[in-house]
Amino acid sequence: MRWALQQKFNLPMMGIHKPVAGFINHLVPKVYDLFKAMSPDAPVYRGNWALFHDLDGALDLYTPSGHVERNEKAKEYAYQGEKTGRDLMFRAEYQTLRKLAKSGAIVFSIRTYQFYLEDFKTYPRNEAECLIKAIETVHPDFIPYKAMPCWKDASLKYLRENVLGLGRSGTKWKDIALFFGGSIAVLGVALLVG
Repeated sequence: MRWALQQKFNLPMMGIHKPVAGFINHLVPKVYDLFKAMSPDAPVYRGNWALFHDLDGALDLYTPSGHVERNEKAKEYAYQGEKTGRDLMFRAEYQTLRKLAKSGAIVFSIRTYQFYLEDFKTYPRNEAECLIKAIETVHPDFIPYKAMPCWKDASLKYLRENVLGLGRSGTKWKDIALFFGGSIAVLGVALLVG
């Protein structure tokens, strides 16, 4: 699911994250504790990621009118060989939270990186392995929010076969340390293209 700034601006934390079941069910107390403990001299950094196959054009960084509704009704994207690498887009967010000294308000900023899935061919192999592991280990509460049924199978097949050059054999993936359910592990890829 995508969002637009005009929909989220000036909402409280719960209002901003209402469509994110995993946030409401698992993270609210931890986030509020973090906000209370923050100090102006110690900003907090985190990452988030998503895959999409229904952008209106290459590297769209905005949400067109009606886009959220289309995304919720999106159909499964079928693997199409090399074409899949140009149809599926990877988006990573580098997020910063900073508490202001005078007001105590928290400023939240996002730096977005977005590129084609085929671009993983130009990055170190472990970046594709990290993304595969992140996709495979997403908490069930986040699957609908990330619209994973639409792109999961095609993206995994593309990453394994077209990026890593692996067949359908029973390849065992090495354990890769992930934080926040995979959010930060794949952020390193995005920073390579910034």
